[in-house]
Amino acid sequence: MKFVARLLLTVLCCSVLSRAEKTLTCDLETSTQKLYCGYGLIVVQNVAVSHRETESCVSGVRPDRLDPPLCSSTPVLHIAQHRCNGRHRCSVRMDLCHSARPCSSRCVWMETTYNCVHGKIHYVCQKHRASLYCGRQVIKVLMANYGRTSKWVCRYSAPHRQPPNTGCTNPDSLKVMSQRCDGKHKCSVRASNHIFANVCPGTRKYLQYSYTCVDPGN
Repeated sequence: MKFVARLLLTVLCCSVLSRAEKTLTCDLETSTQKLYCGYGLIVVQNVAVSHRETESCVSGVRPDRLDPPLCSSTPVLHIAQHRCNGRHRCSVRMDLCHSARPCSSRCVWMETTYNCVHGKIHYVCQKHRASLYCGRQVIKVLMANYGRTSKWVCRYSAPHRQPPNTGCTNPDSLKVMSQRCDGKHKCSVRASNHIFANVCPGTRKYLQYSYTCVDPGN
């Protein structure tokens, strides 16, 4: 009986974490769009935006009639994916939508469609190995950074003359992890300067990453 209850809970959990979510942000009402997945991981699927003043939305409702977009929303989609994929929660400022080329006018609203998938964020200290495993499914890396953005993760005693750099990010981390692990059933990556490059000399770094398991070919 306990096994059946546990199985039912798992099914309910999976169905909740796999459904598509939508968040609409009106520029006149808030300056930041927030995405949230609780214990799941965000995977941004699509972003729709409007730069037409006549299509301003009110109280979280966009106009019924929409004209063709003035320009592509792809740059905004890439921004949202970079900031949010693989995280439990994230924020995207509307001014990032305003400044996304080739559009030169303000976004009056932005709607993001995303999924919440199973997974968690992992941390591996420098010189240690990250282990990714998906059984019969294969790995899809969602987010990675080899650097340091927190003084609490992988703490160490730093000399007073050179405190830890907590603004240390490496934009190539996701590319490195994806090339090594995507499409494999299991993968091991060493958190080292040799693999990811030394983007902040003098600071002990750690590898932060998240991934999900997908069916082969997806």
